[in-house]
Amino acid sequence: MSHKRALIVLVLTAIVWSSSGLLIKSVSWNPMAIASARGLFAGITMFFCAGGLRGSFKIRELTAVHFLAGISLALLSSFFITAVKFTTSANAIVLNYSAPIWVAILAPFLLKEKTSGRDWFYVTVIIGGMVLFFFGGLSPVGLLGNVFAIVSGFFYATQAMCLRYLKSCSPASALILGNFLTFFVGLGFWGPPWPDLESVFYLLVLGVFQLGFTYYIYAEVSPYLNSLELLVMTMIEPILNPVWVFWVLGEKPGPYALIGGLIVVSGVLVWSWGNVKSKSAKPPAPET
Repeated sequence: MSHKRALIVLVLTAIVWSSSGLLIKSVSWNPMAIASARGLFAGITMFFCAGGLRGSFKIRELTAVHFLAGISLALLSSFFITAVKFTTSANAIVLNYSAPIWVAILAPFLLKEKTSGRDWFYVTVIIGGMVLFFFGGLSPVGLLGNVFAIVSGFFYATQAMCLRYLKSCSPASALILGNFLTFFVGLGFWGPPWPDLESVFYLLVLGVFQLGFTYYIYAEVSPYLNSLELLVMTMIEPILNPVWVFWVLGEKPGPYALIGGLIVVSGVLVWSWGNVKSKSAKPPAPET
């Protein structure tokens, strides 16, 4: 695959990811059941994209870290979808992108990676932006949704750290496992009032295309792009996510959320950009 084609595919993938808020809000069902159904459809899609029973997913090769990553994905999906239902899509997706804060806190203990003074500066900036989401007269349910979005960011971070640890040990297996775990976690919430046919269609789109197929495509194009391109292009998701919801459903985030969102997204982007650039500037390690 050429570099240009890989870049175009990644942009299209990020645009599809950004539809999550609109699709979730369009499903008439409780959030845990939505997470469960999406996990089922996504897990099946990724399983067959990976080659099915004869593919790369081998149950006997799963490790404790695979299960930790899978559990993190299940909790991430459950808390994020509940947050989208409880608060605005803008609040849910941007607060979910607070994940780098948790990475900065946990990485020294779990990955033995030092968190620098520069990292702590951006952590402080991002936390400042997050605080603004709790102003503006949100209802108690909306405030709870914001809390759930931050919790989803924590599990986003633990999943990312697990996948980094598994980078040479079939990380895709952890994602497949996580989606099936999400299905089983929310299975007890399936029940009336049942979703109508339109909602079932949206659930299929959420699981098969918005999550399952795009995760597979992302894994396929990643080797053809550098870290900076992967970072910048995927930041399309938190920018466009609330745009679609506002355009179709008329949901408008408050002024504090808009300012806070700008701070959080800009902080994450600049911080991550700097980390990528500093790593690329380091000379290669001498051969031994």
